[in-house]
Amino acid sequence: MSCDDIAIRVSKLGKRYEMYSTPRARLKQFIIPKLCQALPPLRKLFPGPNDLSPTYFKEFWALKDVSFEINKGETVGIIGRNGSGKSTLLQMICGTISPTNGTIQTTGRIAALLELGSGFNPEFSGRDNVFLNGQILGLSQSEIESRYEAIVEFADIGEFIDQPVKTYSSGMVVRLAFSVAVNVDPEVLVVDEALAVGDMPFQIKCFSRLRKLRESGGTILFVSHSMSTVRSFCERAIYLDRGVVVLAGAANDICRQYEQDCMSERFLPARIQEADPLVPAQPPELNLDVVSDATWKALQLHCPALLEKQHEGSQAVTIRSFILVDDEGCVVESVEATKAVSAYLLIQLNQNLQRDFHTSIQIYDRQGMPLMVVRDSTFSGSIEGTVGQLFVASMRFILPLQAGQYYCQVGVLLFPVGQKYAGDHFNFENGEIADLIHQAYYLQVLPYVRHPVSVPVLNETRLTLATVKEDR
Repeated sequence: MSCDDIAIRVSKLGKRYEMYSTPRARLKQFIIPKLCQALPPLRKLFPGPNDLSPTYFKEFWALKDVSFEINKGETVGIIGRNGSGKSTLLQMICGTISPTNGTIQTTGRIAALLELGSGFNPEFSGRDNVFLNGQILGLSQSEIESRYEAIVEFADIGEFIDQPVKTYSSGMVVRLAFSVAVNVDPEVLVVDEALAVGDMPFQIKCFSRLRKLRESGGTILFVSHSMSTVRSFCERAIYLDRGVVVLAGAANDICRQYEQDCMSERFLPARIQEADPLVPAQPPELNLDVVSDATWKALQLHCPALLEKQHEGSQAVTIRSFILVDDEGCVVESVEATKAVSAYLLIQLNQNLQRDFHTSIQIYDRQGMPLMVVRDSTFSGSIEGTVGQLFVASMRFILPLQAGQYYCQVGVLLFPVGQKYAGDHFNFENGEIADLIHQAYYLQVLPYVRHPVSVPVLNETRLTLATVKEDR
């Protein structure tokens, strides 16, 4: 790739901040090192590291040794947890803050949509801010005037264009800021999650405009916490964590790794190596041999994280672990809406039991609204064992949900033998909530993909229960 094809080149970039415990420490840092430099004998009174001047702050590196290249015409997503350095990186690329070390090389005009309202004077009207921002981006007065009508039309804020920006709602501010950014014909457009403020019709219009910019050869650097957006809109992705580039590559692969790291709340392997393949879906009758070594190892890995969750219920049993597994043997946090997954629960008895048994998985959206319940619809046996005995319950199902982020509530109910059902329905009046974990698992449902092979429909959710053998 020649230099002419590079839109952004970042090399060994770092940004350091000084963190002071008190205002007094900040004042000491401002005065004492200068005195020690002017009067070397004072160093004996204020010793520092390696006989240098003292320091009264702690270093915090928001970014450290970050390097990558973005080609002209590419759309690249920047992903990572809050505080990983994404916004700091974009601000340095745009030139609003200076790096501590490293270099940034950019080609062409850069337009940015960073923090809400950044670059706008709240006392000026929308009209005045359009001309102010256009001049900051390098346009002449005549160029701004020729684009003004298009900017106002795209922003669609009506008569408020002549009102002070301080009277605008957050949605109106982002409308005007985005309209200015895309109408100055930028070679590079930088967007930092600001579009999340706009309403749905405006977001649709924005992404349509972004696609046109991409098709015309523009470069887009896009920060988002929506993995479905990054997957569908970006060709590549860069994954930041604690100021360091963890991975960079194809958007789908990087998003998958980020979801596995983030939603599991700790780093976990996506596949248990040297493991046997998972056992296929079982017939509806009870099966005591459904747990492969791969599943058992995965359940053990997830045990510590789940036991830290808040457990409710009588604790006659404890759900020690819960995982979702695809047909390839991977523990997954990303699920295609058309593909079946298997759920496994590792259950420990805290007392001697001989009870009818029922487990359920309730799916919630990010706002905490319950959407669906996955229940064992055919298993009518009982659980019988002694204190400390382990069982693994498994279910196989499809999640017919829209693309987005969700979480699971997992519960185990116990019933007196023979009283699990009242007619054809569960007899919940006689049920005992043995264990309930509200946010047991986080998952991402991916956009629907039409496959050449028809997708089987699972009309019933089948539950199987396996006794954990001691030789495991």
